[in-house]
Amino acid sequence: MRKLEHIIPILLFSIIWGAVEFLLPVRFSDAGISIEKISILFFISSFVSIVMDIPSGKLSDRIGRERLIVYSMSLSAIALASLYFFDSFAIFLAASILIGVAYGLNWSPILAFVGDHSDGSNHGRAFGDFFTLTALGEALAPILIAILIIYSSSSFPFLILALISMICLFTFKHLIKDRRVKVFGGKILDGSLSHLNSLKLIKKALIPSIFLMATGFFVAVFWQSVWFTQPLIGFYEKTLLDSALIVAVFSLPMVLCSRFMGRMIDKAGEKKVFFFSAFGTIISFFLFYLSQTLIFKLVFIFTASLGVLGIWLVMDVITVKLFPKNERGEFFGIIETVRDTAYAITPLFIGFTYKILGLNGIFAVNSIIAILLVFLGVYSFGKIRLSANI
Repeated sequence: MRKLEHIIPILLFSIIWGAVEFLLPVRFSDAGISIEKISILFFISSFVSIVMDIPSGKLSDRIGRERLIVYSMSLSAIALASLYFFDSFAIFLAASILIGVAYGLNWSPILAFVGDHSDGSNHGRAFGDFFTLTALGEALAPILIAILIIYSSSSFPFLILALISMICLFTFKHLIKDRRVKVFGGKILDGSLSHLNSLKLIKKALIPSIFLMATGFFVAVFWQSVWFTQPLIGFYEKTLLDSALIVAVFSLPMVLCSRFMGRMIDKAGEKKVFFFSAFGTIISFFLFYLSQTLIFKLVFIFTASLGVLGIWLVMDVITVKLFPKNERGEFFGIIETVRDTAYAITPLFIGFTYKILGLNGIFAVNSIIAILLVFLGVYSFGKIRLSANI
């Protein structure tokens, strides 16, 4: 991932989606859309993305990763431009659907794209670089958007994002080496693109697949729980600034340590890094839950996030090693479906847990999930036989 032609489009890609996540609620609210309708728009967008994850991964195995990302960036540019020019709910609904399609089309292929541009000796480092770039883009985006809003309006940044989508489109288009559509496994579109057909791929490596899907679900729920509960805690306890700082520190390991953790996987192996990260996450999360002082909370949330990062990277590297190129995109699509499902249901999980156990109960439930994942890892690593698929 050292090539500039790979770094620039991935960084632009990350800035776009980081900005969209930050800016959409502001844009909808500023246009007078009610909170209830905003929730509906977000649900629709997330649902469309979930539906697209597996088919997009499979399709990228057949026609190429870069080509599918180009298509997604085209839709992204159209959706973002419409949010600049129009203010009606109908347009917002159409844009939300397009954004869901665009996100669903590109995330599985871009993960497979990273795996394709690495080999058995540096899978971990490549995904570490990728996580660094994505986290950097997502960290820069809100700051850049806030500056634009101060000097313009809540709609103007969407025009800039549409232009960035076009730049990203042409950059990925440049990476397409063969202008003809390549088909690796028969027809481009057929029944094998369905979700049910992916059960065959899961059955092919049943224990590793279950382990990877459970891991993906866990890290997604854990990640979203912190992002959802910290502002809630800060609001009720009137410590919103402290909560914002905790969320910021929770994101830091992605920027600072992704490359290091990736190298650790390449050198020490997936098994060691997974268990070290899992135990670190459990211990740090419990200490974060028990601590009362802000500085200690910041230290513990940083180390907990570092553990999550290690688990996440191990999961992606194992996926690359287990599945060859012609199946890799499909399984990343399965993983993304699991992750996006977790992202979609996390608010419901938080509301349900909050009603029964209170805000602190959310952290306790997540810690229990982490412990169960360790036991699943103990069993799964005894069954997983990793190769170095290129």
